[in-house]
Amino acid sequence: MTTTTTQIEAPTEASVRPSRMKIQAITVPGRQAVATLTPDLLKELAFISTYETKDPLSSSPQQHGYQREPMEARFSSIGKYYNEDDKRFLIPPIIASARVYKPEDIEKFNALFNAGDIAGIKAAFTKSAFSIVDGQHRLGGLHYAWTHFDNFEADVPVMIYYGLGYAEEAHLFDDINSNQRKLPKALIETTNQHMMKAGPKDHAQVVREIAFAAAQDGDSVWKEKINMTGARDPERSVTYEGLRRSTSQMFPELLIKRLVSVRLNPEDTAKKYWEMVSKACHDAWVEKPRYVLDEEGNQVEEKVHYRLKDLVGVASLAKLGKDIISTSLDKAGSNVDLFFDSLADMTSKLGAVDWEKGDHNPWMRGQAGFAGQKELYETLYNLVYLDQQPGEAAGH
Repeated sequence: MTTTTTQIEAPTEASVRPSRMKIQAITVPGRQAVATLTPDLLKELAFISTYETKDPLSSSPQQHGYQREPMEARFSSIGKYYNEDDKRFLIPPIIASARVYKPEDIEKFNALFNAGDIAGIKAAFTKSAFSIVDGQHRLGGLHYAWTHFDNFEADVPVMIYYGLGYAEEAHLFDDINSNQRKLPKALIETTNQHMMKAGPKDHAQVVREIAFAAAQDGDSVWKEKINMTGARDPERSVTYEGLRRSTSQMFPELLIKRLVSVRLNPEDTAKKYWEMVSKACHDAWVEKPRYVLDEEGNQVEEKVHYRLKDLVGVASLAKLGKDIISTSLDKAGSNVDLFFDSLADMTSKLGAVDWEKGDHNPWMRGQAGFAGQKELYETLYNLVYLDQQPGEAAGH
């Protein structure tokens, strides 16, 4: 079928902008098409099946719809967003259900659509013929921009599905809004690390750079040991987001300023600290197995599960790192060599820690993740600062 574009003049108080609606492509005949409309015509054509709206297709006794009521307070911020720079060219597609079912009705709907005859569509197929399944807030925001900004012009992409029943629409709505997975935080933060705008860096950005250097630099002991995507990886239990959060605790803003004031690079300091930790806790860092006898008396390797490179270990060591770095700065002043000597001396005490997982181990009886940080941090702090092991009094 040949499509044409209808230009419909839509006046505003300050200017006249052309209104457009066109089916750009029939991607699957009778099932699927891609269209574009200017926000004014999309708003005029759209029907939204909300709980407070009477939907003629609804199977409910009250014929209520399946979507929540739109939060109109969001429209202005969405509209202002799409009015910025070239964001009007970056509008995600709105999903609509064309409630037409017979081939001849679909053909008629398309012809009326391309003629810009919204009144004809509603007269032929009811006022609910063009049902918005996903994007009601985006639609509201774009219409806000159209009506409030005289120079705002946009062709809103719409994915049209033909022939969906009410239940199919509702299931599609639920699938889009309930079952999609959010981007992992680790992925978002690695993206943010590379999106720094020109100008002074804030503390959050400096922390990202420190964490990214620790995770990715070739001279870092964490190289290829950090899960950078957030997807489950048994071999890399610490995600970049976990490392970033830990690094934020390790390097508060004032401590970074102290390091910079004596010409110590925070990224290098972080990598040096973790290198010292890996050496002090060598067996746990390399995940050294133990050797046991099997049933036939042969010596075999048995995997040992350590907590050093689990999130609770990283988070606790990072928090302890803040203390050790601060103490070393206090001792060394501006003497860089003395600073690293103190850092190495204090970190070496971690060699006494038994990092094996298990309730039998008094060092590692706490919870996993950040929930267990407080208990493990205090245990490590008592060792380094008080020479106290679990169950002992200070100084023993």
